[in-house]
Amino acid sequence: MKSTSKYFLLIISLIFILACNSEQNAVDNSKRTLPYLGFKDIEYIDKGGEMVADTIFHTIGDFYFTAHTGEPITNATVEGKIYVVDFFFSHCPTICPIMTENLKTLHTRTSDLNDLIFISHTIDPERDSLERLNEYINLHGIETGNNWFFVRGSQAYTYDIGKDEYLINADVDREAEGGFLHSEHFVLIDKAGHIRGMYEGTDTNEVNRLEQDIRLLYSTDYDKE
Repeated sequence: MKSTSKYFLLIISLIFILACNSEQNAVDNSKRTLPYLGFKDIEYIDKGGEMVADTIFHTIGDFYFTAHTGEPITNATVEGKIYVVDFFFSHCPTICPIMTENLKTLHTRTSDLNDLIFISHTIDPERDSLERLNEYINLHGIETGNNWFFVRGSQAYTYDIGKDEYLINADVDREAEGGFLHSEHFVLIDKAGHIRGMYEGTDTNEVNRLEQDIRLLYSTDYDKE
C-alpha cells in the first residue's frame, strides 16, 4: 500500500514539474522577439522640438515576377502580409527536392493562417518555363492553393533580387552539381517588408523553427515595429 502511495505521489510530482516547465516555456516564448536582418540606417525625427533617432531597417524593394499560374507577382501581392521565399530550380539534383518537400510540409501545417504567402523563385528561367514549373508542382504533389507561387523572371534580375533584396546567393556555377549555386535558406518577411529570419531549408528542425517564428509574427505586433 505504501509503495502504491509513493508511486502515486511520484506521478503527481512529475506532472506538476512538467506543467511548471510548460508554463515557463510559454512565458519565455511570449517574451521572444525576432531580429531585423540586413542593412540599417539611422534617421532623426523632430518630435516636439527634440530630435529623436529612429532606426530604419532594410526592406524588400519593388519586384515583378510571373507565377506558374501566369499571373503577375509583385509587391502588391504581399503588401501587408507575412511571406516566405526560397530559390530553387526544377532540374536541381541536390538540395532543391529536399527544400521543396520541407516547404510543402510547412505550407500544409500553416494552412490555418490567413494571408500567409510562399514564393519560390526559379534561378533557371531558361529551362523553367511556366509549363515546366507546373510539371514540377505536379511531380511533387503540391497543392499550391492561392498562396504558393512558383515564379520566374529573367536570370540576371532574379539573381539581383536574391542578393540585393533577400540577401542570399544565387548564381551560375558550372562546377556545381546542376550548374547553379544558390542558398538553401528560407527567408521570412514580415508585413512591413523586413527580413525577420533565415532558416536552412534542408533541416527539419530549422523548418520547425520557421513555423514557430511565423506564428510568433501572427500573434504579436513585432512585425509592425
